Amino acid sequence: MIETVEPIAIADLKKGILVPRADFEAWLQRLDWTWHQLARSEFPEPYTSIAEFQLGCILADPVLWVQFFLREPEDPNHHDPYNLFEYQKEALRYRGHKIYCCGAEVGKTRDIVADSLYMVFANVLGSGLIGAPQQTHLDEIIEAMNDQFEWNPDLGKARTHPYVKDGWKKHPHHAFYFYGKKHRFKIDFRPSGYDGEAYRGVHARTFVKKDEAAKDKNKKQWSEFWRAMKPRCIAGVYSVPDGDRSCEFFKLDERAKGTEKSKELQLESLNDLPSHVKEIQFRRLQWSKTIMSAPYWSEERRRFYIDQYGGEDAPEFRHNVLGEHGDPENTVFPWHQFKLCIKDIPEYRALKVFVDATNNEVSVSGYKCELIAGDSGPVPKQVLLLDMRYDKSKFFQLDEMGDSEFRRLIKGFFISVPGLKRAGADLGYSGDPTEILVKVIYGLREKVIARLQLKHVTYDQQCQALDAVDDVYGPKESISWGTDFGNAGSAVAHDLQGLRQYAHKNYEDRLKGFQFESTTDNVDEDGEPIIDAKDGKPAKITLKELSTDILTKKVQRQECEYPPDNDFILYYTNHTVRSGGKHRIYKKEDDHLIDADRCQKLAQIFLDTVEDIFACG
Repeated sequence: MIETVEPIAIADLKKGILVPRADFEAWLQRLDWTWHQLARSEFPEPYTSIAEFQLGCILADPVLWVQFFLREPEDPNHHDPYNLFEYQKEALRYRGHKIYCCGAEVGKTRDIVADSLYMVFANVLGSGLIGAPQQTHLDEIIEAMNDQFEWNPDLGKARTHPYVKDGWKKHPHHAFYFYGKKHRFKIDFRPSGYDGEAYRGVHARTFVKKDEAAKDKNKKQWSEFWRAMKPRCIAGVYSVPDGDRSCEFFKLDERAKGTEKSKELQLESLNDLPSHVKEIQFRRLQWSKTIMSAPYWSEERRRFYIDQYGGEDAPEFRHNVLGEHGDPENTVFPWHQFKLCIKDIPEYRALKVFVDATNNEVSVSGYKCELIAGDSGPVPKQVLLLDMRYDKSKFFQLDEMGDSEFRRLIKGFFISVPGLKRAGADLGYSGDPTEILVKVIYGLREKVIARLQLKHVTYDQQCQALDAVDDVYGPKESISWGTDFGNAGSAVAHDLQGLRQYAHKNYEDRLKGFQFESTTDNVDEDGEPIIDAKDGKPAKITLKELSTDILTKKVQRQECEYPPDNDFILYYTNHTVRSGGKHRIYKKEDDHLIDADRCQKLAQIFLDTVEDIFACG
């Protein structure tokens, strides 16, 4: 007999006893069976062979199953068993409802993959649902599961369906099918989207899991998820907390603590749902980085995170390191306000360009968004208009006319709109994405009509992109620009204003750059000073604070119109702010689209009042 677990194939179970001695003897004791009976080839029902008997022992312990049949992703040869921390083993062995309030990168995805695949193969019949705010959150889970099917042929050949290639449906939503003679299982992967519509029609009888749960702010994203959960189905909810005490994740986590205060919390998403959902009781699991072993946690790592987040008392440290809700970070654009600004904008177009230098390829996808009639009101729908791959070596090359395939693509995709336009650009440096946003202005109202996202592009390519967008929404007299003045922003602005090929576009007068941390007098949208009642002078605030204040006021007054694009909904409603020493500190993750919006607003305020090209306060 062996003493430690090594990955095996199903056929290996016929060759001898491979289960570790302690586990095997516990299995014998549990079944009241003896070694002598096994030696006589006698087995308790329903087992008929030593292979079946061992498999029963393995399936009885999720940790044992995972380590026998899943392979370690970080092992280059994928021969080692799936590594689990002790706290992950404890969670896997608990077979009830669980809520995970954890730090970042402590093993939540590993738990989702391991627990889900165990339930697939431990049940003869069943179905599961894995949800998350966006498809990008699901992709990591899908790819991690698919890797296991490739590394272990026994698992891989079980994923099959007579009418679905390799048992993997990819459109319109991903699903895995396990369609054997005696084994039938299906896993649905669904993004929450705007209001959880993608969850409708899903019936999960074995498990439901929601990842990045704190990012789902709309109650409908939760209620539709819960409706998919059938009786005896096991739920798992996972997230890094974000300090938002109004969201369903915080309330569920508090309820799992079982305190008197938690009994007063009202979970609106559970209203009008069956009792097996409404009365659900979670076991709370809190995984912080501090419970991880070296090298994942050490004194050196602690100091690194203190420097990164600005102290152990900083909300980001408490969220991402300790897995605590911490001090509340206020949502800048609360859902109940922002949803009123989501409108059907037929002329809106979004284009995403991703440069893959490794494969010398450029991936391009473009779409529009519609609001369609749903059971409880309008529902956003993304309509794909473009999905192409280009040769990187030719895509950005300028011809003798100063044009490129890249520029022609932009000018052919977006739709010209008459009227006054204002555009903002948050220009990316290194791995940061670039976001370009265009608004059309109708008096006090402003409407988003275009969005261009670029990833892994050079400064020259960003110049091409901004100039091509300017061509679409010109003439130049009708559109002005605001950009950030970071590393990329300053380089792009200097090129647009200094290179001969752009001289005829007059960017010197139409494009302004802004350093968000620079201070200025507090003014209103028209540039008029806002006088502080205490000293009779305008207060000094940063340009980021100024632009954010004006945007939030316009959202509250419903003077902004945003498209039903899930990126806008996710990024804006999850954008938070906390108090700093002198000025407010805004969340830095997923803020590029919002920063582009800030830049266009600053261009409105300072376009005529700032003499210098760059407004630095």
